[in-house]
Amino acid sequence: MHFAQSDTLIFSVALNGYQWRYRRYLNSQREYAKRMGYDYVVVTRPWLNRLGAECCWLKLFLLKAALQAGYRQVLFVDADACIQPACPALDTLYQPDKFLYLARGYSGAFNSGVMLMRNCPQAIAWLDTLIKSMTEPVAESQGIGWGENGHVIHYATGCAGVAELQKHWNNTFDAQLDDYIRHFNYGPLKCSLLDKCFHTAIFKCSRLLLGYSLSRPEEQADKLAVVQSRVPGALAQIQTLYPHYFAKC
Repeated sequence: MHFAQSDTLIFSVALNGYQWRYRRYLNSQREYAKRMGYDYVVVTRPWLNRLGAECCWLKLFLLKAALQAGYRQVLFVDADACIQPACPALDTLYQPDKFLYLARGYSGAFNSGVMLMRNCPQAIAWLDTLIKSMTEPVAESQGIGWGENGHVIHYATGCAGVAELQKHWNNTFDAQLDDYIRHFNYGPLKCSLLDKCFHTAIFKCSRLLLGYSLSRPEEQADKLAVVQSRVPGALAQIQTLYPHYFAKC
């Protein structure tokens, strides 16, 4: 069981330079959690991680570990997502029999940059299914090319336990929207040349860190096998560094 005061955790993962580039957005997340009385943690250590950009897979393992630590609900937010001052409490989203809450991104598919999960056996089972299948390429990853978002889309689509959020909760494309969470992912809102250069560098370094270079689509499974083999070590480090939030699992 965790030692913090709240039954709600908000967390983000910001490694390999993300912790410095997006510190303003991370501060907005921290302020929202403080305002609502939620626990908050941003995973910034170890400073460098051999998973590179593929450390995004860690969010699934950490979601499970946070639920197993005893939290009633857990919100994951990408490091490049800004929570606005007007964002309401998470309990306003509650729907019976729903354990996962996602909004659609600019592509029209679910975006895993903001994921709210309620603690129940179905949530753990859903995460286990996705984690076990991470080395099995899914069609939804085409056009994305990296990370876990394609797998989240694949297993969330048609799932009875998934509730669709309004885009206000994860706005990736509408600059005029009076939103709650504005997500500057690699889409229409990411118009900064600095951000584009930063992400290009991160992705190139990621391939070097993994020691893997994709030349054919079918090699994606091999790359994910490398990622999968390194996740346990990275996860153990994080659980040791942040023991109050994530259970050993």
